[in-house]
Amino acid sequence: MSSAFPHNGSDTLMLGFDYELRRRGHAGNSCQIRLELDGAVDAARLERRLADLAGKHPVLHARPARGFRPCWKPTRRMPRVRVHDPSDSLWEQLFNEPLDVRGGELVRVDLVERTVVLTWSHALMDAKSAEYFLALLGCEERSFPETEHDWYAVRATRAGGWRARGKQAWRELDRLDTFKRALPVSLGTHRRHQAGAMRHQVVEFSVEETARIRAHALALCGFLGDTHFHYAAALVELHRLHDRLGCPSASYVVPIPVGLRPKGTRAPVFSNQITMVLNQFLPAQLASMAEAVRVVKARHADCARGQFIDAGITLAHLFRRLPLPLYMWIIKSELRGEICSLFFGDTGVVEPQLDTFLGARINSVAHVPAVTVPPGIGVVLYRFRERLRFTVVHAEGVLSNAEASEFAASLRERLLNP
Repeated sequence: MSSAFPHNGSDTLMLGFDYELRRRGHAGNSCQIRLELDGAVDAARLERRLADLAGKHPVLHARPARGFRPCWKPTRRMPRVRVHDPSDSLWEQLFNEPLDVRGGELVRVDLVERTVVLTWSHALMDAKSAEYFLALLGCEERSFPETEHDWYAVRATRAGGWRARGKQAWRELDRLDTFKRALPVSLGTHRRHQAGAMRHQVVEFSVEETARIRAHALALCGFLGDTHFHYAAALVELHRLHDRLGCPSASYVVPIPVGLRPKGTRAPVFSNQITMVLNQFLPAQLASMAEAVRVVKARHADCARGQFIDAGITLAHLFRRLPLPLYMWIIKSELRGEICSLFFGDTGVVEPQLDTFLGARINSVAHVPAVTVPPGIGVVLYRFRERLRFTVVHAEGVLSNAEASEFAASLRERLLNP
């Protein structure tokens, strides 16, 4: 890698979320993957493997440098492997422990008996990249991409010159401006959130239950409609949660992450390759799964026809040179201080090569993302060995543990019985 390489628009968006979380007293925009193994791994061997990767790819210990040309600049700091004794509060402690992103700490690995925990800054890579990185970290024989381009390529905007890009970005801002007609108010705003820890819980389905859910998705959404089905279920349960808590909202604005890699490739790895397309839903559209699915499919078709995905990428590229406080002010100004009503993610099937780790079989995988406040609540779904899982994350003060558990139980039931 050269001495520095540029941020793309998605990198900057994730750094903006990191700024917002830290400003509100949280650990930052960090994500985790937890691997439950059938045997212990050697810490010294894992340290050597991580050091080898960090030596080949200095971005693993780089810091974000702002200015006219935002970029990653490598530091002398190296990623750590830490060994812990298990305790009841350890998982929340690890999730709420900040990474020193400005000092070059973008990745950390923790060992807890037979559990491996990868914590990484979301600005460094997205969840699919992190799965692939873990697969490489856990297998010395596994091959690397052949060129630096495969690791660090930055997606360029597809639009023409600056004038065309400006028009495209303005069209996206104009679309977001229409959301003000039915302004969303998230739970994080309703409850005047104060800084607190992030909490999470993981819900798992059996193989039989997963097959049943996929059959529902096929019936309601058609072939390859799993994500639309999960999205609709999360929206319906979000609306029901607002009703239960007495927190009405004129609408719900929920992003759906869109992968930007060419199909069939995992590259680039260390360059965020997602964008987030915001969609607005009215309460009446979320009264039933059938109606929610209909609207979700219509929104997807609108995005394809209106090229909202490329417009969002262009907007992020144009804004990436702004100071983060100004950047986040612009993002929130479109919804008068709201970012969204719920963070939603669906990473699909876990990386197939993530089957063993340093010789131990992987029994389960869990994704744990941070969620910006507002809204202070998020859900991510993923499938490992034909078993669907989802993680619900919430900020203390936005929901209680009991309220988050009720939301998770309702979403589980909704997926099984739409």
